[in-house]
Amino acid sequence: MKAWDKVLWVVLAIPLVVSMKGYGQDEAQGPVGPWLLSVRAGGEFSDNRDGLKNNKESNLDLFIEPRADYRFRNGERTMLDLAVLPMLKWHSNPRTSEEGGAQNDTELFGTAALELMHQLSPRVTLTLGDAITYNDDPEVNNGGANVRYSNNHIWNTAHAGVDADLGETLATGAKGSYSLKRYSDSKVAADEDEDIFDAQAYLKYKMGSGYNVLGLVGVSDFKNNSTTYDRGSQVYSAGAGLEKIFNPDLIGKITGGYQHGEYNDKDLDSLDTPNGTAELTMRAASATRFRLGASYGLYAPYVRPYSIQTLTAITGAIDYDLLPERLTLTLNGQYGHGEYKDEGVDMPGGNDDMVLVGVSANYRVNRTWSVIGGYTYENWDSEVREGFSRNLVNFGVKAQM
Repeated sequence: MKAWDKVLWVVLAIPLVVSMKGYGQDEAQGPVGPWLLSVRAGGEFSDNRDGLKNNKESNLDLFIEPRADYRFRNGERTMLDLAVLPMLKWHSNPRTSEEGGAQNDTELFGTAALELMHQLSPRVTLTLGDAITYNDDPEVNNGGANVRYSNNHIWNTAHAGVDADLGETLATGAKGSYSLKRYSDSKVAADEDEDIFDAQAYLKYKMGSGYNVLGLVGVSDFKNNSTTYDRGSQVYSAGAGLEKIFNPDLIGKITGGYQHGEYNDKDLDSLDTPNGTAELTMRAASATRFRLGASYGLYAPYVRPYSIQTLTAITGAIDYDLLPERLTLTLNGQYGHGEYKDEGVDMPGGNDDMVLVGVSANYRVNRTWSVIGGYTYENWDSEVREGFSRNLVNFGVKAQM
């Protein structure tokens, strides 16, 4: 099948998927039953496919992604969401084997996910979720990085947590997450497969007037395969924080503490540093919503083959309903300053700075159809790898049945 024949096939497939009807839906009133069906189709253009300073190559990816959701509700006690998202992706400029990891012109990917919230009792709430994705462009979003490799992979992320009220003024809880990445190519897997584990427990004292005082302890573990280096690190943290609920839709939180990091490579000295976070969130009740955050501390590295980084990150996003229930504009930005310690002759250390800004729009044509589009600029200025800049343009249409 020729390349443009495949594009035509994707375009013609859209109305076929949209014509499907789901159980429990009413055309006049919208989805009313447990099953929800939708389809998303669109593409992304990049002027720097591989993230290089020189010899840049542009590419265009087109995709179609039908989605089926099953939602179970038992009052406010239990909420279960299951989703399956197969994706057919076409690459305008596939890599060759000589470039390091061949891609076919057209590939089938997909995601399966679940989210569960259950009240074990009026005072104890359990949450858990899992998502497994098969794709070719892994994303690492801790602090805003988007690290891409050329080979197909499986990426599984899971999280779980429990929150308990111990009385009128005291609460406690714990949460944890685990992610693993497994590459299809055995040579790439030998140097790039990774696991990240993170867990945290808290004790909260409710002072009144919307103020809560927090005590926090946590641990994280990063493992990354390598045929040459002893990669990996563990981080232990403890701290305290203050949370302020200004109203049900505006919440602020600040934490501070101390972290101790250790390398898997016992020849490297451990790290000790203060750490902290700050967050301010305006939620969905307002026509203007925003999310602001800042953090400093030890995190898993963006740059391989390093084992750890000291990261300063600032993130922010603003959503504005320009036309209520019709047009929403989003502006987002991220800044990251990573500091890498000397880990050997081939890894002398240095700084790795990232700036990312983006704007997007979501226009709801009617109850069924919506159109989305956006632009993102990404820049990396690094002493530990080759810096680069990239422009990304994405576009698409979504049908909700």
